[in-house]
Amino acid sequence: ITKFRSINYGGIGVVIGHEITHGFDDQGSQFDAEGNAKNWWSEEILKKFLEKAQCIIDQYSGYETEVGNVNGDLTSGENIADNGGVRQSYLAYQNWIKNNNGGQEELRLPGLEELTHEQLFFLGFSNIWCQSITNEGLENQLITDPHSPAQFRVIGSLQNSETFSQAW
Repeated sequence: ITKFRSINYGGIGVVIGHEITHGFDDQGSQFDAEGNAKNWWSEEILKKFLEKAQCIIDQYSGYETEVGNVNGDLTSGENIADNGGVRQSYLAYQNWIKNNNGGQEELRLPGLEELTHEQLFFLGFSNIWCQSITNEGLENQLITDPHSPAQFRVIGSLQNSETFSQAW
């Protein structure tokens, strides 16, 4: 399994990066380095964060499903973490490549040998969100879940990823 580092970084690496990103979002800003309740953001930082967060809210609110639109306000924290997770894990993977002979020891995935390791990273990311959901389940998710539906966790993050557009 360690031989397909591109897929591992794209999968579990993104999940780890997602969780780390929460430490620096609107919720994480409420706790200091020791975990004490304390807002450590300046007014200027908060203003910039809210401006950028609004872009994410607007983007995800535009995603339509068969049963309704994504609630960008409800899902903003998780969407920001998804975007951050992709970015941070990709940077970590690139760092691994740099420190490991350009990634030459990476194996090619059988049947997909023509894909680059960077492309496999994004396939690994997309793969973790494969799911089947009923319309009833989707409707419930849109109303109650702070996570966007799986396909929009992929689409939204990759639309915002310059490294994805370079890889493909």
